[in-house]
Amino acid sequence: MWIPISLYSEPNFRIVIDPGHGGVAKDPKSIHGDKYDSVTQTYLETYKQGTEHGSVTERKVVLDLAKEVHRILKLTETEAGWKEFEGYLKLFSKKNEFTRVKFTSHLTRESSFDDDVSSDDPNAPYRLYDFPDPKTSVRKKGRLSKINEQRPHLVLSLHLNPASKGQKGGMAAVLTPGYKTFSLLKKISEKEKSPNSFIKSAWSDWLVFQSGWSKLENATADTWIYLHGYWSKKNGKETDLSKFEGYRQNMISWRYADDPNWEKKIGNKGPYAKSHEDFVPSGKFWEREMGKKEEWRREGGKEGFGGDNHYVTKELMRFVQYGLPIQLKEKNSAYPELGPIQKPYISTYSLPTYTNALCAFIEIGYVNRSRDIKYLTQNKKETAISLAVGIYSLFVGLEVKKNPNLPYNPKGKKVNWERYENYFDEVIESKP
Repeated sequence: MWIPISLYSEPNFRIVIDPGHGGVAKDPKSIHGDKYDSVTQTYLETYKQGTEHGSVTERKVVLDLAKEVHRILKLTETEAGWKEFEGYLKLFSKKNEFTRVKFTSHLTRESSFDDDVSSDDPNAPYRLYDFPDPKTSVRKKGRLSKINEQRPHLVLSLHLNPASKGQKGGMAAVLTPGYKTFSLLKKISEKEKSPNSFIKSAWSDWLVFQSGWSKLENATADTWIYLHGYWSKKNGKETDLSKFEGYRQNMISWRYADDPNWEKKIGNKGPYAKSHEDFVPSGKFWEREMGKKEEWRREGGKEGFGGDNHYVTKELMRFVQYGLPIQLKEKNSAYPELGPIQKPYISTYSLPTYTNALCAFIEIGYVNRSRDIKYLTQNKKETAISLAVGIYSLFVGLEVKKNPNLPYNPKGKKVNWERYENYFDEVIESKP
């Protein structure tokens, strides 16, 4: 049984706060990309720099907010800090006494590429995946490996989105499904299941990343990438060998990477097959993917789909939607209605898949909507307090004062952490 408490201390929960991006896309040297692949010994894509609008950049806005959330969580480490943190809890709850906890908080970055323009490799601190040192060829750990090293219970990943014409802004969850859904999509390709079994499912509103393809065709391509490392062709029945995305489970340092020399098995029947027909989900990673704990993380759950990942993400968004108005009311400050909680973005995102933690991946605002940027910058502290209080509620539960005048009220229900047992600790190999 997983019990994050000793006989002599408060419960201690590990949090990683991940302000998205940080690196640079426009770079003169090919070595500065992202997603290094040991098979081709190349970077498979350029670094995703993040969105910008005028002088507003995603990397700056989310970093400043992340630092503030980190600061507030660290208050729980001391008695004086806990008293301040309790004051924030009282803004949200009808109770006056709260279970004492400690949060061990860690930031994945505290700078951006433009803070150190002299670097020979400006993306080294910000890559998601492991990569070789350009001078020594020694493998260096990327962001995913470093996150898993912390063995977090919760990862809060903060991002911004660009809003299309007529889009009101707001915020949205970013989700990836579990093996159950990808297996269904595989069966649809093999004509063992009807396309309607996906089209009528909760996952049907898939991200369209390939223009001109349907949502099902995009989901099918993502399934091919998830299972084989390659895209499918538009017909969803063949592998497109010209589009390689890599075997991502082996691009990070964790317990579920395959044994050395795994590359020799590529193309054979098994986990490195290039077609559905020859694919067999064997090995440590696929055992993990088919396990119950991954299903709890990414399927079903309190929100109907998306598992605990969806719940923690949407609950934190509800806390922001609730927390900003009540805090600004306390200060006698008028505030316009926030943009809504939008439908989730669904694809094979790296962070929700390749970390052994509940993952609250939030598009916390839209970079080209001034209303969103206002609450993320001018009301950064109130936004951060709302997220920190929400994190507390996810671990302990919080009886929130209901406000019928607001469109969103948090549920205040804790996650069933106990059922995960040692899941969070087992992500890295134990030291002898």
